[in-house]
Amino acid sequence: MGVNMFVHSVRLVLGDWRNALRISGLLYLIYAVPSLLLALLFPATSRPDQALAAMGTGGLVSFITLILAIVAFVWIAVAWHRYILLDETSAGQLPEFNSSRLLRYGGYSLLLGLIAMVLLFIVSAVIGIVAIPLLGAVGIFITTLLGLAAALIVGYRLAPMLPAIAIDKPLTLGQAWEATKNANGPIIVLAIVSAIAAIVIDIPAIVLMLAGPIGAFLAMLWTLCTGWVKMLVGVSILTTLYGHYIEGRAIPAAQVGART
Repeated sequence: MGVNMFVHSVRLVLGDWRNALRISGLLYLIYAVPSLLLALLFPATSRPDQALAAMGTGGLVSFITLILAIVAFVWIAVAWHRYILLDETSAGQLPEFNSSRLLRYGGYSLLLGLIAMVLLFIVSAVIGIVAIPLLGAVGIFITTLLGLAAALIVGYRLAPMLPAIAIDKPLTLGQAWEATKNANGPIIVLAIVSAIAAIVIDIPAIVLMLAGPIGAFLAMLWTLCTGWVKMLVGVSILTTLYGHYIEGRAIPAAQVGART
């Protein structure tokens, strides 16, 4: 089921890429292009003097870019949820901007992120107290793995709250948790497959970065395209979880393409 959910989420984007671009393309470029240019102009450095100079020069621009990224991402996420679940489209160049809906979505996204982070810390601390002294480096790996697994399970189980906000059918934490009570296994598989796919899709950019200035430019273009895919697939995963566990929609088998 986890693999089927991932493949289905990818097909929601790539199988309907024209509408996906129409809904999200302009908003994505508004923040992605400045972000990538900043990364090229002010690359990460281990030298303190260069790091301070970069912070002084690009700090304000980076802050503005971060705000743009947050607003654009939430706007895109809400619009994509509504398109997939309600078949809602906009006649203009940009999807509808509903400030109260976007604020609720952003606020609950922050809440779920905090819940996952706190759980990650607690689980890692409890397991690490025993595992790290006994097993050393292996204990650190086990502690990190189990902490991330716990955070992902809880995060994904509560994640249907976000599409629910986007379509104005809000869920409580308890309702989302109860609806996904049988989802632990598929969620773990979904998280593993998603992580592997994200790593694999970034390999060409890593290779290109080693090829000098031209390679860095090509890597930027690759990252620009794959970043859009990863963003929308991530939002589609949340939409798929909502559609399946809240609305009872079937998930097509991995070899069958269909939109739910």
